[in-house]
Amino acid sequence: MKNFVLLTAILEILAGIILLFVPQIVPTMAESTAMGYTMARMYGAAALAIGYFAVQVWRNFDSHDLKKAFLNTFILFHTGVAVAIFIAYSGGGASEFAPGILHTVLALITIFYFAKK
Repeated sequence: MKNFVLLTAILEILAGIILLFVPQIVPTMAESTAMGYTMARMYGAAALAIGYFAVQVWRNFDSHDLKKAFLNTFILFHTGVAVAIFIAYSGGGASEFAPGILHTVLALITIFYFAKK
């Protein structure tokens, strides 16, 4: 689980940096509106925050309370993002659902670790 926490931290921090500072380099964002960029930057800020939280969990991995908080937070985050993407895709507001699949997989892995604990 500790490696999963670190991998999650790295992925979220990288996604956060890209979406906060240069969302236009994401292929599906290349021709977005100002509001689209704002929403991407808001997601980027959230991704940075939860990535930072994952780093703290990884650094203090012996804390049962931190691991429990990580699992609960990341189940909620990944499930929420997946649902948001699938709703947008089904309503025609998103051109692809690959990020929704990624967040679904991450949510399922997190649920696995939650059930294991």
